[in-house]
Amino acid sequence: MSELRDQIDAARAKVAHLRIRAERPDARLEDEFALEKARTRLLTLELRHLKQRSTSVSSVARGEGHRQSERRNKPIGTNRERNGGRPSSARERAEAAFSALGQKNGPKKETT
Repeated sequence: MSELRDQIDAARAKVAHLRIRAERPDARLEDEFALEKARTRLLTLELRHLKQRSTSVSSVARGEGHRQSERRNKPIGTNRERNGGRPSSARERAEAAFSALGQKNGPKKETT
């Protein structure tokens, strides 16, 4: 965690330095691109840090450390049982939806 904080601090310093370079009147396009790249890196690191904090805090607060690992190791086919055996492929779902429409509307009568 402290390693990530160190990376964030270094990224902030780099953004500050590149912002000064990009704001100069004689700044080149490469300076602006370098600033955008550094900002993106900083945001990525901060997001990673927030995700780590939120998962560690929420799992400790709720005591879910063990429960989350159980969910990950659960067999894949168990969701289908809860959803009433829903068709698995897109084609099967489309055919089921089409047949449901046909049953709902009934046969159409032609008017002349």
